[in-house]
Order: sequence, then C-alpha cells, then structure tokens
Amino acid sequence: MKTLTGIYAAIACFLVVVLMAACATLGQAPDPARVQARIEESRKQEIELVRATVADPVRAERFLELLRERDRLVEEHVRQLIAHRQKLAALTEDYDAHREDFEALLDDFNRQRKAAQKETVDVVAAMKEATTADEWKIISRFQLKRLDTRKLVYGGAAQGG
Repeated sequence: MKTLTGIYAAIACFLVVVLMAACATLGQAPDPARVQARIEESRKQEIELVRATVADPVRAERFLELLRERDRLVEEHVRQLIAHRQKLAALTEDYDAHREDFEALLDDFNRQRKAAQKETVDVVAAMKEATTADEWKIISRFQLKRLDTRKLVYGGAAQGG
C-alpha cells in the first residue's frame, strides 16, 4: 500500500512540475521583428557555412539554389496554412455549413500538405546529392539547430492570427 501511495505522490509531483512548466510558456509571444532578425541572421550564417563547407564551388552554388527553394516552399506552406485557417474559421462561423463542407476543406488541405511534404523531401534529397557525407553532416547539424521550421514560419503564421 505504501508503494502505491508513493507512486501516486510521484505522479502528482510530476504533473505539477509539468503543468507549471507549461504555464510558464504561456507568457507574451516573442517580438516578431526580433524573431525575423534571428531568422535572417541564421540564413546568412547558413550561406556562409555552405560556402566554407562545400569544397566545389559548383556544388556550393547548387546547394544555395536548393536553400532558396527550401525557403520558398516553407513560405508557400505558411501561406497555405494561413489560408486554411481563415477558410476553417469562416466555415465554423457559418451555421449552415455541413459536415461535407468541412471534409472537403480538410481533403483539399491534406492534398496540399502531402504535395508540400513530397517537395520538401525532394529538396532535401537534392541537397544530399549536392554534398558529400561529411559536408552534409556539418550543414544538417546547423540546420537542425538554427533553422527550426517552427521559428522560420513565425512571421508568416503570426500574420494569420
């Protein structure tokens, strides 16, 4: 019985700690201008890293083209998310909207999402082809640390409400 009580106490303490941490993140949203400045700085650093890491100038330029394509895809997807959010809000407000309307909207969004995912995978595969394994290891490590997609889209998502 003591073991069970101890387990309940531990679970309760864990939940309190987790909930406190979750509530702490509910503060003010970060300043979009500062976030955008950090994004731009990370992009500049990424370009410098690519030029310093990819030995062949032709491959480096190809990789930089792919970075521009990646950024274009991210921005396009953000626009699609904002448009979807607006359409969903309008449909939700419409008392006469039917389940089929919601399903059609979600089907359309899912088609767009799948296409965006495929394009993203294609760009990443092309990036890998433009680099050696050692070059990719360095660049991908930077991308994972500094170019978090959630941070990249902050500016565009903030415009969507």
